Formats: sequence, structure tokens, C-alpha cells
Amino acid sequence: MKKIVFNVIALIAFTAASAQGLTIKGDIKNIPDNTIITLLDGMANKEVSTDKVVGGKFNLKATTEFPGIFVVGFSGTGLAPNLAAIKLPLFLSNENLTISGDILSVATLNYAGSPTHKIYQNYMSALNPKMEAYFKSLQAVQVEKNQALKDSIAQVGEKQSAELINTYLDMSKMNSQSAVTTFFLFQFANIFPTVKDDLAKYFELLGGDAKKGPFAEVINKTLASAGFGKIGSVMPEFKQNDVNGKLVSLSSFRGKYLLVDFWASWCGPCRAENPNVVKAYNQYKDKNFTILSVSLDQDKSKWLEAIKKDGLTWTHVSDLKYWNNAVAVQFGIQSIPASFILDPNGKIIAKDLRGDALDSFLKTNLK
Repeated sequence: MKKIVFNVIALIAFTAASAQGLTIKGDIKNIPDNTIITLLDGMANKEVSTDKVVGGKFNLKATTEFPGIFVVGFSGTGLAPNLAAIKLPLFLSNENLTISGDILSVATLNYAGSPTHKIYQNYMSALNPKMEAYFKSLQAVQVEKNQALKDSIAQVGEKQSAELINTYLDMSKMNSQSAVTTFFLFQFANIFPTVKDDLAKYFELLGGDAKKGPFAEVINKTLASAGFGKIGSVMPEFKQNDVNGKLVSLSSFRGKYLLVDFWASWCGPCRAENPNVVKAYNQYKDKNFTILSVSLDQDKSKWLEAIKKDGLTWTHVSDLKYWNNAVAVQFGIQSIPASFILDPNGKIIAKDLRGDALDSFLKTNLK
């Protein structure tokens, strides 16, 4: 009987803790009164709470079933552009977080009360400087004309990528039960092909909360659909509307070499890779090669704006359903950019080639 009573009390306590949700209390200097503070659910890409600043203080409340990424943003009439541009990424569960400091010094803001966000900060402190250096190397490789220097910079980039992966592995061993670790594994699988290839092995090392929630679900779906897209298989037919609402079918491109590119206007790595894709298109479009881009956008205006700004002058399709894009779901696309190169018969002959690797493949195969 005592055991039953104890279990009931424990259940009530757990329910109460879940019901309280997450709370973010801010006490930040130099934010004008009446500034609107918005809390965005990063995975669902939707607003979940708002408040107005009074005397530098604000209070945001929401609930979350699993720990995840949230973003605090600032808006309002007459708000200075530098303040409107600030986004504060947070990794939270149903916890009470306080943010204090001066908005004019974002890097020194103090976050207290959330063990989950503390783990996220530790990851960011360890990985961010190395990631910035790695992306600088990638950019330098793209613009360097001297082949010897290009090769030398590429070697530096390879060493930097290996160091980043090792840093993640060290951090993951210390935080193997945290959903934050799953989030970074998801990100790294998207950035580094070697991590994606060994995704099952890395995921197997995690446990507890790291095996629950949206990031774990994405990884599980990725692993479940790993059989799709094998080199030598024919990509299944799909149809989706283009920017003018006209239905476009994959089979309509038969007879050409085709790059099927999954991307979105909001995807930083996709936008960074677009100059390489544009270069490939311009160089090989007269050699029986073209591109079909499938966007995971939600906002049509932002989708069209990105197409125009990045100079993507080929065929684009989307159903504007974000990660629920029907083609992405059909093919188990869980991270972007993702791409497949098809031969004139629709057979997959390469996938996820970027930068120089894409150019080298097309130069070899398109005569």
C-alpha cells in the first residue's frame, strides 16, 4: 500500500513538473520599453510565446514535450536594426531560465537555471571557433585559383574536419544521455559525410534522453531509410508544383543527366553551397545536364527571393510544407543539403557531392 501511495505521489510530482513548462525570465539592459520579445520553436518553426519589455524585463512561457532548440527574437516599431537582427538560440526542456546582462554585449549575456542549455553552451564554446575556421578554409578553397595552394588549403580543411569530429566525440562521451548531443550528431551528419556514413555507430553510443525526442526521431528515420538512394538504383517517380503552380514530374527529365537537389532558403549550408551548384549548372548545362531543386520552404516569398538572389536559373518545385515536403518524406530526406545525380535513364550514379567533388564528377562523366 505504501508503495502504491509513493508511486501516486511521484506521478503527481512528475505531472506538476511537466505542467509548469519552460519559463524564460529576462532582465537585460538597453532594450527599449515595449520591444516585443518572441520565442520561436526551432524544430516546428513556429512562434510559441511573446511578451513586451518593461524596464528591461520580460517573461516568456511555453511547454515542450522534449528538449529542443528555441530562439528568442526582438521586434517592434522603431527598433534599431542591430537589435532587430539579434537572435538568441537556446536549448531548453521544461526548465526555468534567466537571462541577464546588456543587449549591447550579447556575447557576455548570462544564462542561468537550465542544465540543458548549459550543455548546449559547452558544445558551442568547444565547437564554434573550430567550425568558423573550417568554413573559412572551405570558402578559401572555392575562390583559390592556384591549384597547389587550393590543394594545400583543402588538406588544412581535412585536418580541421577531423579535429571537429574528434571534439564532438569527446563531448558526446561526457553527455551521452543528453538530447543536446543528439542535436549536434544530427548537425554533424549533415555537414560531414564520414559522420553520416557512421551515423548508426555514433547513435548507438547514446542513451536515455538522447534517444528520445525530435532529433532522435530524425536520426531513426534517416537510418530506416538508409537503403534508399543506393548507387545504381533508379530514383522513384515523383511530381510536385513549380514556382508557377505547374506540376513537374521527375520522369520529364529522362534523357538528361540530372542533379536532384534538396535545399531551402532558410538552410545556411545549402545557401553556402549554391555558388558551386550555379557554377556546375553554367559549365555543364550545354552537355545534356540540368538541375531539379526540391525546396523544404514554408514561405513562398522567401523561397522565390532566395532563388533570385542566388541566381538559381533552373527548375524548382515545392509544396511549401517544410520538413513534411511530400518528396522529402517519400525519400526519407532528414537533412539538407542532400543531392542525387541521375543518368539519362534515371539511375542514381552519385549523391551528396559538393564543391570540387561535384565539379570533378561532372567533368569525368559528362563528355
